[in-house]
Amino acid sequence: MRRKKRARSEDLIDRRKTQILEAAIKVFSEKGFEGSTTKEIAKKARVSEGTIFRYFKTKKEILTGLINILTENSLFKFIQEVEDSLDTAQALKNLLKLHYNVITQNYQLLKTIFYEMQFHKELREAFYKEVVSNTLAVIKKRLEKSDNIREDVPPELAAETLLGIFLGVIMVQTMVEENENPHDADRKISLVLDIIFNGIKKRD
Repeated sequence: MRRKKRARSEDLIDRRKTQILEAAIKVFSEKGFEGSTTKEIAKKARVSEGTIFRYFKTKKEILTGLINILTENSLFKFIQEVEDSLDTAQALKNLLKLHYNVITQNYQLLKTIFYEMQFHKELREAFYKEVVSNTLAVIKKRLEKSDNIREDVPPELAAETLLGIFLGVIMVQTMVEENENPHDADRKISLVLDIIFNGIKKRD
């Protein structure tokens, strides 16, 4: 019985945190981090301001918490997709396509994170720890298993280059119209993949 109560309590905490973070995304997107208040976030989340401080000690902690939404919604999908694919090239293709899906599904979140990372070291560090380092490790592991990668290119450098391209595509995409024509997105993916694979594959 106690276990069930504890499980329900933990589920409520998770749902409440998500509720607050989703409200914060909307408020930060409209007014920026510095121009927003916890009172506004509470109003958008339909909770009291005291409830917010029960889960997040400071407004900056809310900002860092946004990384959790990104990792839960996207990173695990990336890792699973890469690890489940038998072919390295196909795994990386799937990874890039997932990045585009992330842009569509988390547009305001990404916009907020990339903008605020310029001013907040804690957010940059959290993004690196939770997103960048984990993704690099998975890509590097996959590249090390491939027979098609040039022997003179260290897997670490290849992984950093690939991830740099992926993140670059995301950052550019957040600057264009939110409702881009999906056919244009597919065309971009094909062109980017052509550049990637012709640039790192083993020479004959």
